[in-house]
Formats: sequence, C-alpha cells, structure tokens
Amino acid sequence: MPRKAAFLAFESGEADEFEFFLAEKLHRTVAELDEMDHAEYVRWVVYYGRKAQRQDIEAKKAKATRGRRR
Repeated sequence: MPRKAAFLAFESGEADEFEFFLAEKLHRTVAELDEMDHAEYVRWVVYYGRKAQRQDIEAKKAKATRGRRR
C-alpha cells in the first residue's frame, strides 16, 4: 500500500488504530496480535478504554479543583 493510502486509511477510520497501539504496548506486530484469541483482545480493549475513562475523570477533577482555588 502506498504511504499516502496507508495514512488516509487511518484518517478515514478504515484501519484499526487500537491494534497498532496495542501491538506497540505489547512489543508485538499487528500480525502477531491476530494469533491472540478474540476474548483476550476484547479484554485489552476494555482495559484501555476504562483506563482512558479514569484518566479523563481525574483530569476533569483536577481542572475543577484548580478552578475553585481561584
């Protein structure tokens, strides 16, 4: 795939960016992730989704706390 087409695939949502994120975190290739069973993959999706939610909540709490101090 030409470089521009690969870039556009990410931009259009055609490529699953999470697969690349997870592969990087696990020090694996996307092809190696294909060997992971679906249930485990879903657990990783949920884990990182919940982690992002917790970080977002904490950031909002911190922002609200800073706003009250002023």
